[in-house]
Amino acid sequence: MGEKGKVSSFLNFFKLGDDDFDDFYDDPYESDVDDKELRKEEKRLKKEQRREEKRSFSRTPYDDYEDDYENEPEYSQKKNTSKGAAQSKVVPIRTSASDVEVCIFKPANFGESQEVCDILLGGQPVIVNLEGIDVEEAQRIMDFVSGCIFSIQGNMRQISKYIFIFSPKTIDISGDYIKNVAENNEGISIPTLSKEF
Repeated sequence: MGEKGKVSSFLNFFKLGDDDFDDFYDDPYESDVDDKELRKEEKRLKKEQRREEKRSFSRTPYDDYEDDYENEPEYSQKKNTSKGAAQSKVVPIRTSASDVEVCIFKPANFGESQEVCDILLGGQPVIVNLEGIDVEEAQRIMDFVSGCIFSIQGNMRQISKYIFIFSPKTIDISGDYIKNVAENNEGISIPTLSKEF
Protein backbone atom coordinates (compact mmCIF):
# COMPACT_ATOMS: atom_id res chain seq x y z
CA MET A 1 0.00 0.00 0.00
CA GLY A 2 1.16 3.40 -0.79
CA GLU A 3 1.30 6.48 1.31
CA LYS A 4 -2.11 7.64 0.05
CA GLY A 5 -3.64 4.29 0.90
CA LYS A 6 -2.45 4.41 4.49
CA VAL A 7 -3.70 7.93 5.03
CA SER A 8 -7.11 7.25 3.50
CA SER A 9 -7.51 4.05 5.54
CA PHE A 10 -6.57 5.98 8.69
CA LEU A 11 -9.11 8.70 7.88
CA ASN A 12 -11.78 6.15 7.02
CA PHE A 13 -11.14 4.36 10.32
CA PHE A 14 -11.97 7.51 12.22
CA LYS A 15 -14.66 8.42 9.65
CA LEU A 16 -12.90 11.53 8.59
CA GLY A 17 -12.83 10.70 4.90
CA ASP A 18 -13.91 13.02 2.09
CA ASP A 19 -17.21 11.19 1.69
CA ASP A 20 -18.40 12.34 5.10
CA PHE A 21 -18.12 15.96 4.16
CA ASP A 22 -20.39 15.56 1.10
CA ASP A 23 -23.47 15.55 3.36
CA PHE A 24 -22.78 19.09 4.47
CA TYR A 25 -22.03 20.44 1.03
CA ASP A 26 -24.87 22.56 -0.38
CA ASP A 27 -25.45 21.76 -4.01
CA PRO A 28 -27.67 24.47 -5.57
CA TYR A 29 -29.08 21.99 -8.13
CA GLU A 30 -30.22 19.55 -5.45
CA SER A 31 -31.95 22.30 -3.48
CA ASP A 32 -33.90 23.37 -6.62
CA VAL A 33 -35.10 19.81 -7.13
CA ASP A 34 -36.07 19.51 -3.48
CA ASP A 35 -37.97 22.81 -3.61
CA LYS A 36 -39.88 21.73 -6.72
CA GLU A 37 -40.78 18.42 -5.14
CA LEU A 38 -41.88 20.17 -1.97
CA ARG A 39 -44.11 22.55 -3.92
CA LYS A 40 -45.68 19.68 -5.86
CA GLU A 41 -46.31 17.77 -2.67
CA GLU A 42 -47.86 20.85 -1.04
CA LYS A 43 -50.18 21.37 -4.03
CA ARG A 44 -51.22 17.73 -3.98
CA LEU A 45 -51.97 17.90 -0.26
CA LYS A 46 -54.02 21.09 -0.72
CA LYS A 47 -56.07 19.50 -3.51
CA GLU A 48 -56.68 16.43 -1.40
CA GLN A 49 -57.72 18.62 1.52
CA ARG A 50 -60.20 20.53 -0.70
CA ARG A 51 -61.68 17.27 -1.95
CA GLU A 52 -62.07 16.07 1.60
CA GLU A 53 -63.80 19.32 2.56
CA LYS A 54 -66.24 18.95 -0.34
CA ARG A 55 -67.00 15.39 0.71
CA SER A 56 -67.56 16.41 4.30
CA PHE A 57 -70.30 18.86 3.24
CA SER A 58 -72.21 16.15 1.36
CA ARG A 59 -72.03 13.52 4.09
CA THR A 60 -74.97 12.40 6.16
CA PRO A 61 -74.78 12.04 9.96
CA TYR A 62 -74.21 8.32 9.48
CA ASP A 63 -70.98 8.94 7.54
CA ASP A 64 -69.08 9.65 10.77
CA TYR A 65 -69.07 5.95 11.56
CA GLU A 66 -66.32 3.93 9.98
CA ASP A 67 -67.31 1.32 7.48
CA ASP A 68 -65.69 -0.86 4.85
CA TYR A 69 -66.91 1.29 1.98
CA GLU A 70 -65.56 4.64 3.13
CA ASN A 71 -63.11 5.08 0.25
CA GLU A 72 -65.59 4.29 -2.51
CA PRO A 73 -66.79 7.22 -4.65
CA GLU A 74 -70.20 8.68 -3.89
CA TYR A 75 -72.75 8.82 -6.67
CA SER A 76 -75.78 11.03 -6.69
CA GLN A 77 -78.86 10.87 -8.86
CA LYS A 78 -79.71 13.91 -10.89
CA LYS A 79 -83.34 14.85 -10.59
CA ASN A 80 -85.28 16.59 -13.30
CA THR A 81 -86.58 19.73 -11.66
CA SER A 82 -88.42 21.24 -14.60
CA LYS A 83 -92.09 21.87 -13.94
CA GLY A 84 -93.28 20.47 -17.25
CA ALA A 85 -91.48 17.17 -16.94
CA ALA A 86 -93.91 14.31 -16.57
CA GLN A 87 -92.90 11.35 -14.51
CA SER A 88 -93.99 8.16 -16.19
CA LYS A 89 -94.54 4.98 -14.31
CA VAL A 90 -94.05 2.10 -16.70
CA VAL A 91 -95.33 -1.21 -15.48
CA PRO A 92 -94.87 -4.10 -17.90
CA ILE A 93 -97.94 -6.27 -18.07
CA ARG A 94 -96.68 -8.89 -20.47
CA THR A 95 -93.01 -9.70 -20.91
CA SER A 96 -93.12 -11.19 -24.40
CA ALA A 97 -95.45 -11.57 -27.33
CA SER A 98 -95.52 -15.34 -26.85
CA ASP A 99 -97.64 -14.83 -23.72
CA VAL A 100 -100.51 -13.46 -25.80
CA GLU A 101 -102.84 -16.10 -27.17
CA VAL A 102 -105.75 -15.19 -29.43
CA CYS A 103 -108.87 -17.34 -29.11
CA ILE A 104 -111.17 -17.85 -32.09
CA PHE A 105 -114.75 -18.44 -31.05
CA LYS A 106 -117.90 -19.24 -33.04
CA PRO A 107 -120.82 -19.24 -30.63
CA ALA A 108 -123.79 -21.38 -31.52
CA ASN A 109 -126.21 -19.54 -29.23
CA PHE A 110 -126.46 -16.70 -26.72
CA GLY A 111 -125.50 -18.97 -23.80
CA GLU A 112 -121.96 -19.34 -25.17
CA SER A 113 -121.35 -15.58 -25.10
CA GLN A 114 -120.45 -15.85 -21.40
CA GLU A 115 -117.40 -17.94 -22.42
CA VAL A 116 -116.22 -15.08 -24.66
CA CYS A 117 -116.43 -12.67 -21.72
CA ASP A 118 -114.58 -15.10 -19.43
CA ILE A 119 -111.71 -15.27 -21.95
CA LEU A 120 -111.62 -11.46 -22.15
CA LEU A 121 -111.60 -11.16 -18.36
CA GLY A 122 -108.64 -13.56 -18.39
CA GLY A 123 -106.67 -11.01 -20.42
CA GLN A 124 -106.79 -12.71 -23.82
CA PRO A 125 -108.13 -11.29 -27.08
CA VAL A 126 -111.00 -13.13 -28.78
CA ILE A 127 -112.09 -13.31 -32.40
CA VAL A 128 -115.84 -13.90 -32.61
CA ASN A 129 -117.32 -15.29 -35.82
CA LEU A 130 -121.06 -14.65 -36.04
CA GLU A 131 -121.56 -15.99 -39.58
CA GLY A 132 -124.41 -18.45 -40.00
CA ILE A 133 -126.16 -17.52 -36.73
CA ASP A 134 -129.71 -16.17 -36.54
CA VAL A 135 -129.58 -12.37 -36.76
CA GLU A 136 -131.46 -11.77 -33.52
CA GLU A 137 -129.28 -14.29 -31.66
CA ALA A 138 -126.12 -12.74 -33.15
CA GLN A 139 -127.29 -9.27 -32.07
CA ARG A 140 -127.87 -10.49 -28.49
CA ILE A 141 -124.36 -12.04 -28.43
CA MET A 142 -122.92 -8.81 -29.80
CA ASP A 143 -124.75 -6.74 -27.17
CA PHE A 144 -123.54 -8.97 -24.33
CA VAL A 145 -119.88 -9.06 -25.44
CA SER A 146 -119.95 -5.30 -26.15
CA GLY A 147 -121.13 -4.71 -22.59
CA CYS A 148 -118.22 -6.80 -21.31
CA ILE A 149 -115.78 -4.80 -23.45
CA PHE A 150 -117.25 -1.54 -22.16
CA SER A 151 -116.90 -2.64 -18.54
CA ILE A 152 -113.23 -3.64 -18.90
CA GLN A 153 -112.46 -0.64 -21.14
CA GLY A 154 -111.33 -2.98 -23.88
CA ASN A 155 -111.12 -2.66 -27.64
CA MET A 156 -113.56 -3.84 -30.29
CA ARG A 157 -112.67 -3.98 -34.00
CA GLN A 158 -114.53 -5.31 -36.99
CA ILE A 159 -112.57 -7.65 -39.27
CA SER A 160 -115.38 -8.36 -41.72
CA LYS A 161 -119.15 -7.92 -41.75
CA TYR A 162 -119.77 -10.71 -39.21
CA ILE A 163 -116.33 -11.27 -37.68
CA PHE A 164 -115.13 -9.12 -34.77
CA ILE A 165 -112.06 -9.05 -32.59
CA PHE A 166 -112.32 -8.06 -28.94
CA SER A 167 -109.33 -7.39 -26.70
CA PRO A 168 -108.69 -6.23 -23.15
CA LYS A 169 -107.37 -2.73 -22.47
CA THR A 170 -103.77 -3.97 -22.27
CA ILE A 171 -103.68 -5.31 -25.85
CA ASP A 172 -103.82 -3.02 -28.88
CA ILE A 173 -105.23 -4.17 -32.20
CA SER A 174 -103.89 -2.88 -35.51
CA GLY A 175 -103.93 -3.86 -39.15
CA ASP A 176 -105.02 -2.85 -42.66
CA TYR A 177 -108.36 -4.70 -42.70
CA ILE A 178 -109.46 -3.81 -39.20
CA LYS A 179 -112.19 -1.20 -38.82
CA ASN A 180 -112.75 0.54 -35.51
CA VAL A 181 -116.36 -0.08 -34.53
CA ALA A 182 -116.42 2.86 -32.10
CA GLU A 183 -115.07 5.55 -34.45
CA ASN A 184 -117.03 8.30 -32.77
CA ASN A 185 -115.56 9.73 -29.59
CA GLU A 186 -118.81 9.46 -27.66
CA GLY A 187 -118.00 6.00 -26.37
CA ILE A 188 -118.56 2.48 -27.54
CA SER A 189 -121.15 1.83 -30.23
CA ILE A 190 -122.60 -1.61 -30.75
CA PRO A 191 -122.82 -2.60 -34.40
CA THR A 192 -126.27 -3.51 -35.62
CA LEU A 193 -126.33 -6.66 -37.63
CA SER A 194 -128.60 -6.66 -40.65
CA LYS A 195 -130.83 -9.58 -41.59
CA GLU A 196 -128.74 -10.36 -44.68
CA PHE A 197 -127.11 -13.51 -43.32
